[in-house]
Amino acid sequence: MRKGDSRRGQIIEAAERLFYRNGYEQTSVQDIIDALAYSKGGFYHHFESKLALLTAICEARAEQTRRAAQAAVDAARGGPVDRLNALFESTSLYQENNIDYISLLLRVAYREDGALMREKIKAYSLRANAPILDDIIAQGVLERVFFVPHAHLASELVLRLGAQFTDEIAFQLNARPTEDVFLPMLLDKLELYRHAVERILEAPFGSVTLFGLDRLTIVCRTILSHT
Repeated sequence: MRKGDSRRGQIIEAAERLFYRNGYEQTSVQDIIDALAYSKGGFYHHFESKLALLTAICEARAEQTRRAAQAAVDAARGGPVDRLNALFESTSLYQENNIDYISLLLRVAYREDGALMREKIKAYSLRANAPILDDIIAQGVLERVFFVPHAHLASELVLRLGAQFTDEIAFQLNARPTEDVFLPMLLDKLELYRHAVERILEAPFGSVTLFGLDRLTIVCRTILSHT
């Protein structure tokens, strides 16, 4: 690894720790510089602003998720539906080891002025995971498990549905609902999106799960308890 790449990675890691510990708004560029004992010029050589740094964190997360997704899909036993479910489960934002990252995104990307950040995150995720889903859908069409016209265009639509589900849950979490209101809504939304993906792909009824409800519930309860 080149020295410049190593420095850039160190800045990202330090900033992520500080953002989680102190909050994005409360962490200044100077705080990050002080934590690393870097010069101000050294920081701005790699990042033009704190927002650019946050964008890099999200991009790095997308790449980590892509690698995990490919591994999960490759390890999935069974046919294309099993691989599809493995893809969605492994790419879900709502994972137990993502609590700090989710909290950060709720404070930054899911505010009223966070639309640009949300769209960047979606774009990273789409570029990273579309090739994996393309292969899954092609396999499903070949094996006559999926019956979808223009299969090469279906991946983006399916992934955007997953991103929309992520957004809807995040906005609900930011509204700080009570569990008795939030959890039934979560179940209904999950069922609706699951059904929509099945219909797009013409997959067997009830075969698509998308996200594990138990995991979603645990993560969302943890987030609600922290707000």
